[in-house]
Amino acid sequence: MMEEPAARTNELPEDVLAEILRRLPPRSLAVSRCVCAAWRSAIDTRRMLRTDLLPLSLAGIFIDFLDLRFPELFSRNSRSSPTPINGKLDFLPHDEGMYFIMDHCNGLLLLPGLMVANPATRRWARLPPLPSHFAGQKGVKGFYDQEVFLVFDPTISHHYQVFMIPSVNIGRYSTDRMNMASEWPSSRLLVRVFSSMTGEWEERPLVRQGDAAGTVTDVAERMSRLASACIDGNVFWRGALYINSHCVIRISMSDRKYQVIKHPMIYNSKQQPDIYIGKSEKGVYLASLLGTECCLSVWILHESGGHFEWILKHQNNLKPLLRCLNQRKQVHGPWISQDVNYHLYSQKFPGEWEIYDSNYDPSHFQSPNDIDKTPVENNFEWDSDDDSVVGTQGDIEEGNVGGHIQFLGFHPFKEVVFFSSLYGWKGLAYHLNSSKLQYLGNLQPKHYEYFSKHEDICRSSTYTPCWMEQFPGISYYSTR
Repeated sequence: MMEEPAARTNELPEDVLAEILRRLPPRSLAVSRCVCAAWRSAIDTRRMLRTDLLPLSLAGIFIDFLDLRFPELFSRNSRSSPTPINGKLDFLPHDEGMYFIMDHCNGLLLLPGLMVANPATRRWARLPPLPSHFAGQKGVKGFYDQEVFLVFDPTISHHYQVFMIPSVNIGRYSTDRMNMASEWPSSRLLVRVFSSMTGEWEERPLVRQGDAAGTVTDVAERMSRLASACIDGNVFWRGALYINSHCVIRISMSDRKYQVIKHPMIYNSKQQPDIYIGKSEKGVYLASLLGTECCLSVWILHESGGHFEWILKHQNNLKPLLRCLNQRKQVHGPWISQDVNYHLYSQKFPGEWEIYDSNYDPSHFQSPNDIDKTPVENNFEWDSDDDSVVGTQGDIEEGNVGGHIQFLGFHPFKEVVFFSSLYGWKGLAYHLNSSKLQYLGNLQPKHYEYFSKHEDICRSSTYTPCWMEQFPGISYYSTR
């Protein structure tokens, strides 16, 4: 009878066993801990399994504001946060221009200049340029014009991948040279992938499973209808990358296959809603938002036997909640903006700064939008006596709703949706299960009106910090 592996390894000295187990990634280490008492003892006594280093908590929301050089971090005040995060990206090279977030995944940010950065550990790496021998390089303007996506799962490995997918969005190409009756996307999709394990780019063919989204004509017409809507978001979930475009593209990391998942039937003839996907408590979620009408619908992606279906989770008109919230005089909230750009400009951080008021001096000027950001404790519990939380009960007076609301992201671990309201620059959290709306705080950056003529939010990213010090590639470190 063959001897069990656990029995054989139990004959090893504990120090030797520990050295073997130490080489396992966190997910495998957690499984190994359940094999037998000896393995569990070797792992626990040496504190190998450090779940506190993994991206298992929400630290805040990185927000890219129009014309600001750095993203702002909207988060709990550091005095009320158990693990405060410094949102400044001042450890990156000074000679770069705008540091907007191109993508994010499990604590890592993908930034312009072919850079991947970890704000928690303040480590970063610059990716090499695309090889000149790649097929179809003629006429390609470069990395910045491509759809790029970051894939990182620290429970499996400290290595990451960057996917460049120039052909997912058919709107980037002229259809004159295409057969308008041919299917889209094609049965074989060629993508470019950088792996930090090899340190190199490669061209990787993906094979489609299942049906296409339609013909080129069908997809072009659908994208034309969606031209005025915001279609954004992507998710890395259980070994697959989900990309939101005219449909959702699911790319499996294990077998190099991809699938087309059509959006749920959410379109109407009057107005096209904004469509976002993200990760939340039960997996992949899709939010449909008519921002001016304040109508929200949320679906959860359900998988069974390789087939995918959108299940409607929640639907509500948020106007009554916004109207009720706007009637309350609220100055402080549990979250604040870290005012990254204001502080870096005040400290004369090197590089070019675009200031629309040439007389602006932060030491002399005071903005009417400066607000005393008094810290307030917040643990995301819904207290009915809290003035910052409103529900649908009670009489609601007619009045100003507050205009347009904008989607900021899903809470990655709770069924909560984040919004911004340009009426008073409010940061809001909406709980899907209780239909309650919470005022988080003022998210407008300090002295923003001196940096931009058209104050607006370009993009947002919910941020889950990863504290693992291992960072592959040519990395750099700056003291926190």
